[in-house]
Amino acid sequence: MIGHIQQGTKSTLVALEVSTEQAQRTKQQAESANAVLASIASSVMVINERNTVIASASEEQALVAREVDRNLVRIRDLSAQSAVRTGQTGSASQSLAELASDLTTTLRQFKLS
Repeated sequence: MIGHIQQGTKSTLVALEVSTEQAQRTKQQAESANAVLASIASSVMVINERNTVIASASEEQALVAREVDRNLVRIRDLSAQSAVRTGQTGSASQSLAELASDLTTTLRQFKLS
């Protein structure tokens, strides 16, 4: 009977040792998984920060692009106005040239008379 109890005790000790080893392996795997998850969480935080920076830069670029577009529209409008005024200036210059010619002709008539 004592031999039977000793055999049961040995079996129990072996089972406890196996259980302890398995528990240690499980603990190591859990710690390793925890480290990997912490690394993943850190990487996700970095990605989120970069996404925030990219989104902010994109918004700024959109604002600048809209401002450039408004300025280009202003330049186009001013160029069109300038073209119209240049035409008006040309017409006025032509009229002045005709008036100067008429004046010259009239002055010659006074000198000749």
